[in-house]
Amino acid sequence: MTISTRTDLLPLSRRPTSRFIPGLASALVSAIMLTACAGQGTQDMQTVAAQDRALFAHRYVESMPSTDWNRMEYIRNLQAEGQSLKAIELLKPMARTHPEALYELARIYDDGAGVPRDPELAVHYYRQAVPYEFSGLDNASLKLGRLYLAGDGVKRDPALAWNLFQQAIDHDGNPSARIEVAEMQLAGEGVPRDVDAAREQLEKAAAQNEPRALEKLAENYAAGGAFGNDPSRARAYAERYAQAMTSRAESGDVDAMLALSRLYAEDGLLPQPERQQQWLNRAAESGDPQALAAAGHLLLDRQDPSEGLSMLERAAQTGNVDAAYWLGQAYLGEGQVEADPALAEKWLTKASEQGQLDATRSLGQAHFDGEVLPEDPQRGIQLLEQAAQHNDAYALALLGNIYLDSDKIQAQPQRGVEYLKRANRLGPPYATARLGEAYLEGEGMPADPVQGVALLTDAANQKQSGAARTLGIAYMDGTGLQRDPAKAQRWLSLAVEQDPADTTSKTRLGQGYLEGKLPGASHQGVKLLEEAADQGDAYAMVVLGRAYREGVGVSPNLNRSELWLQRAERAGHPSARQALARTYRASGEQGNIDDLIRAANMGEVPAMADLGRAYLRGQGVRASYASARKWLSKAADAGHPGATASLGQMYAEGLGVGVNKRRAAGYFERAIAAGHVGAQADLGQMLLTGDGIPADPQRGVRLLTRAANAGHGSAGVTLGEAYLNGTGVAADPERGVRYLSQAAERGDDNAQRVLGLAYLEGNGVDADADEAVSWLSRSASNGNASAQAALGSAYLEGQGGVTQDIDKGKQLLTAAAETGHAGAEAALGRAYLSGEVLPRDPHKGAELLVDAARQGHRSARISLAQAFLQTRGVEFVNQQQAMIWLDGVMEGDSETAIDTLQDLLENPEAATAAGDASST
Repeated sequence: MTISTRTDLLPLSRRPTSRFIPGLASALVSAIMLTACAGQGTQDMQTVAAQDRALFAHRYVESMPSTDWNRMEYIRNLQAEGQSLKAIELLKPMARTHPEALYELARIYDDGAGVPRDPELAVHYYRQAVPYEFSGLDNASLKLGRLYLAGDGVKRDPALAWNLFQQAIDHDGNPSARIEVAEMQLAGEGVPRDVDAAREQLEKAAAQNEPRALEKLAENYAAGGAFGNDPSRARAYAERYAQAMTSRAESGDVDAMLALSRLYAEDGLLPQPERQQQWLNRAAESGDPQALAAAGHLLLDRQDPSEGLSMLERAAQTGNVDAAYWLGQAYLGEGQVEADPALAEKWLTKASEQGQLDATRSLGQAHFDGEVLPEDPQRGIQLLEQAAQHNDAYALALLGNIYLDSDKIQAQPQRGVEYLKRANRLGPPYATARLGEAYLEGEGMPADPVQGVALLTDAANQKQSGAARTLGIAYMDGTGLQRDPAKAQRWLSLAVEQDPADTTSKTRLGQGYLEGKLPGASHQGVKLLEEAADQGDAYAMVVLGRAYREGVGVSPNLNRSELWLQRAERAGHPSARQALARTYRASGEQGNIDDLIRAANMGEVPAMADLGRAYLRGQGVRASYASARKWLSKAADAGHPGATASLGQMYAEGLGVGVNKRRAAGYFERAIAAGHVGAQADLGQMLLTGDGIPADPQRGVRLLTRAANAGHGSAGVTLGEAYLNGTGVAADPERGVRYLSQAAERGDDNAQRVLGLAYLEGNGVDADADEAVSWLSRSASNGNASAQAALGSAYLEGQGGVTQDIDKGKQLLTAAAETGHAGAEAALGRAYLSGEVLPRDPHKGAELLVDAARQGHRSARISLAQAFLQTRGVEFVNQQQAMIWLDGVMEGDSETAIDTLQDLLENPEAATAAGDASST
């Protein structure tokens, strides 16, 4: 025990040099003798016997010289090394002159430090030391007071103990003495009970960071404490207590380890299971049976439970009933332990025979279930009844469950409810909650929501978090109760508050906040879900992953979605893989082709379809018809209508496969059966004209009409053109214009183009230049190059009543030609060759005509062929020969073709012939 005020810790140059002179002892005693109450503080002194008054004399004594301080330091080192007998031998001569030596002797015998403990001898030496004013007076008074308070080695004397504690406080504010005084005041032991004075003493001791004072303050500020319910103060003092005790425990103090395990226990002031386990493990190394049992029990949940089993067996062999029970439970296969029926029955039976009701109940349940022990429902019920006879509420609840709905015995609903009612009357909130759930769900009796809510509310108010959770989920989902978001929020919040480890409540509450189903902020939902996920709740991880993918309650973030869903997959949640594949698909939709491939490989059918179309169009990957057909086929086989329709388009257009209109129609039929609108349009167009399959205009029109009415733009255009031109159906220009107008108004640029051309040419409608320009302009502004070309030609030539605007026409045709539009190139090329509306430029005209001709544009090829024939005086009837020549020229180097044709078109007659060539 260290002394609170020690001059031996000072440097030698600062140590006092005066010393106690034996010859002057009696004179000093008589000269400075104080009264029994002298030096006492504000606390009243208790009456003490005359022979004890000298303990409070406060005699002056000179400090030891530096040589004696050095000797004292040497003696203390001997004690630390376990050489207490040698230390005692050296202390006794010094005790004749130095109270410090008397205190050291008393402490050795009080603590039993290296010698058998001798409290009587400790009292003898303490009593000789405490009359003097020396550095260790406070600790000597404290220790002597404790011996008198406990009657340890001396007759019990609380009044004398009180005065000694006060002397320790007055000497140096000794915090341990303040705690002793406070406990006496709280208990009214030897002094009147005084809560306020006790609180003051504890707070003064806590100011000196005394662990026991911190613990006492935490306990008394907690619910049920003497100082009222103040959770914030209770926690603050508990955390300071933990810090102080940790320092001691780290130095090997087993009592401090056990104190920390109690502090961190589920029902402790700072419940933290992991820390509780840590300190119990450390304490268990001391061999204490209860510590061994508790630590072993916690270790069973580890990856390797062998150490836990070993600890429990050691504790059980000493007769520890809890260890026997936990061993039996472990061998039933709980946690990481492999089930062992023989050992489970052995240890549970031992614990049950010692009156451990939990063991009796567990043994009964195990025999009834028959999952590990041999199934024996009758023996199981017999054991449960045995526990129930001792009013074990959980056994009663189990019997209630059995008689309500077990298929192993004849159902006795009324008896089951009676067992639950008996359990409820015993008071455990679990039984109340179980009975409430039975009423709410109508288990074995007509549902009674009113009674169910009343019982569950009662249990929840007794901090049974499961009852609060049941109520919250019922109000949230509308199961047995009418949906009530406010009540659901209140009960689920209470469940989380009562049991921070209840991840189900956290997840449901967080999900409700996030999805807007419960009143509360989305950030609260994220926090709760993250807490639940960090506690291992895999469904919370899935909810977060989906939320970040869809942007529900949070900003969309596919990276976070991926991370949460990967965690959920590792945690084993069954829907995590599919959800993760959807996140990869969403990333693929944003252009990450690697993620799209991941999703497809994970079996995400829509991703397979997307990947197939990506290979088909060369979007994000190199175009590959073989890969496109592979993935589209997989998706189609899985029933994806879009993939099926895309396969039909591949066979219809001969993309990577031979053109096979019948097979294309078969795929379109499958897609239509699955509701695909685009397939209706595609097959309808084929049936309308008999494109590769027998024509069926009536069905074709029906399919196209259904697709158009569903908003499919190209179906409306096809249908409109068909009625406008009488293709496959009786001409009905008015209906055709109506379909085209509907599609055009919805923004379909092709419908806008066709409608504009109809007004330009007066096809099925009265020619109307303004309408033509309006629709062609809208189509062109939507990026339709054909509309740009048509409108450009109209402006350039002043066609269809459109006011000629050469600059605007040139601008539109040039823009279309730059996109590679062959019609625009041909029109612009002829204009440059003819020189009528644009400055004549044979070189540019030839270049544009060749580009158009190389794309197969018929009028461009005819223009070039006619130019050739004209220069040779050959009639146009020899057009086929000219075409053959033209093909030969164009198959060579393009620059050569341009040069050759440019030279040809330098002939004015040839250029005129090319510019005047028919565009049909």
